[in-house]
Amino acid sequence: MNRKTLIGITIGWGVLVALVFAVFLGIAMFSGTSLAKSGTADGSTGPYFRWNGEPMLITSAQRGKAAVCKVVPEEGESRDVSTYRAEGRRYVDPVVPWFSGEAQMSCTTPVTIRVGSEITNYELFTKNRVLQIGAAVVAAAPFLAVSVFGLGTRKTRA
Repeated sequence: MNRKTLIGITIGWGVLVALVFAVFLGIAMFSGTSLAKSGTADGSTGPYFRWNGEPMLITSAQRGKAAVCKVVPEEGESRDVSTYRAEGRRYVDPVVPWFSGEAQMSCTTPVTIRVGSEITNYELFTKNRVLQIGAAVVAAAPFLAVSVFGLGTRKTRA
C-alpha cells in the first residue's frame, strides 16, 4: 500500500469518527421536549408539561439565564424548580420527584426537558471529557502514526 492511499484511509477514518461523534452530540443536544415560557411568572397559564415522575433534567433554552418552573403534582405539595447552574456543571443534576403520580409543570422562560435515557446521553456527550478526548484520539491516532512513524514510505536505494 502506498503512502497516498494510507494517508487517504487515515483521513477518512478521522472524518468518520468525527461525524459519528457529531451525530451523537447533536442527538444529545437537541433531544428532549421544548417548553415555551408560560404567560405569567407563577406559571398559572401557558403551555404545560406532563411530568410522569421519572428523574428529569431541565435546561434553559436561553444561554446564561436560569428558568424557574412551577411543578404542581396531583398528589403532594407544589414546588418551584430552578435550572440555575444545571448545565454548567461537570455532571448534570436531574430533578427527582418528591410526589407520587404525575405533575403539571410550566416555566417562566423557554426550557428543554429531558427524561430517562435523554439525561444519560446529554451527560455523556456534552459533559464527559474522557469521551470527548477519547474520540479525538481515536480519530487522530492513525494519522499521527502514519505521519510520525512513516508507515508506507518507500525505501530508496543509495
